[in-house]
Amino acid sequence: MNIRVLTPFCVKEEMQRISVHPEGIRLMETKAFLYSLKVSNINVKQANVIKQEALAAGADAAVPYSVLNLEDKNVDIIIMATLKQYEKLALKFSQQVFGLKNLGKEILKTIERYNHPVSRVRDEKFSQKKFLLMGILNITPDSFSNGGIYFDNIDAAIIRAIEMHQQGADIIDVGGESSRPGSYPVDEEEELRRVIPVIRQLRKKVSCLISCDTSRSSVAKKALEEGADIINDIYALQRDDKMVQIIAESGCDVVLMHMKGTPETMQKDPSYQDVIGEICDFFRERIEFARNHGISENRIILDPGIGFGKRIQDNLEIIRRLREFTCFGLPIALGTSRKSFIGKIAGDAPVEKRLPGTIATCVSGYMNGARIFRVHDVKEVYQALKIISEIHTC
Repeated sequence: MNIRVLTPFCVKEEMQRISVHPEGIRLMETKAFLYSLKVSNINVKQANVIKQEALAAGADAAVPYSVLNLEDKNVDIIIMATLKQYEKLALKFSQQVFGLKNLGKEILKTIERYNHPVSRVRDEKFSQKKFLLMGILNITPDSFSNGGIYFDNIDAAIIRAIEMHQQGADIIDVGGESSRPGSYPVDEEEELRRVIPVIRQLRKKVSCLISCDTSRSSVAKKALEEGADIINDIYALQRDDKMVQIIAESGCDVVLMHMKGTPETMQKDPSYQDVIGEICDFFRERIEFARNHGISENRIILDPGIGFGKRIQDNLEIIRRLREFTCFGLPIALGTSRKSFIGKIAGDAPVEKRLPGTIATCVSGYMNGARIFRVHDVKEVYQALKIISEIHTC
């Protein structure tokens, strides 16, 4: 007798291999996966009903003491069930009172999003890809990664952008204001002077998407007029009140990134009680803000902001739990390239020695649900993601 544990997503294939009847496979394959879902801000009556129905379906729900004590306050609970059990629960909830009628549908939608992370961007041809690469083009004198070699050198910047496109970049991200820890903002005219000529020339040279890394509405407006497709705003529309209107009117895509503080202050003793929960709350509020101001939800990309007001342990937990952000049904972008936490973990490795660590974080990020990767080393990361996307298909 030989025994081995099967990888959950291979169970259907293994059932076919041992000649299980197709109808049996259809009925049983959903039992291979156990999903633990956190449901937040529900009342005690709702929590008790969910607990009882979960147990009746052969599943379970973890609830706080206050539910058992019937305390009158809102709580969070964790449901643990297979997809088959959630389907049964969805039917039960639809017949319930206490505001639970739509809970089952929302649960099933959340699981579907979890299983199928999206890489959707404005151009449909890019949405068919398993992952997208965003090549970094910093037009700053103090770039931590390139030493400012593209600052005041449009020809060199264009050559590098074309090279990244040829190496597999789907998006070129052009930025003229440094966001490294401790950096100070540049004035508006200087940022315009740095990025607009590059975007203007680049639009004539490449067929890939162009992103402008800016949080100023004036820069975003001019960049879009010159052919940019995406605005990558590290302040998530909070720095400039006019930015949301520019995005809404243009119909472009926008990257909303989480950052605690500003580049100048963000690494001065950041702390979190629940880093994943706090970022989720931030995304939820920013998505609602964008939607309420006319930005279509299918134009939004989410970036948890690795290194932007995060400790090493925060960065690692975010990468490990990225798939939890799929609950919003939006593309998740990951920017770990050459960042300091990689250097610190790798024994104070200098910037030029952080490629292996960058690849490791991108591969892990892909497995955990990220589908857009902002990187310096396009060629090398493309190969790594191409391989992992063939191995890891979900």
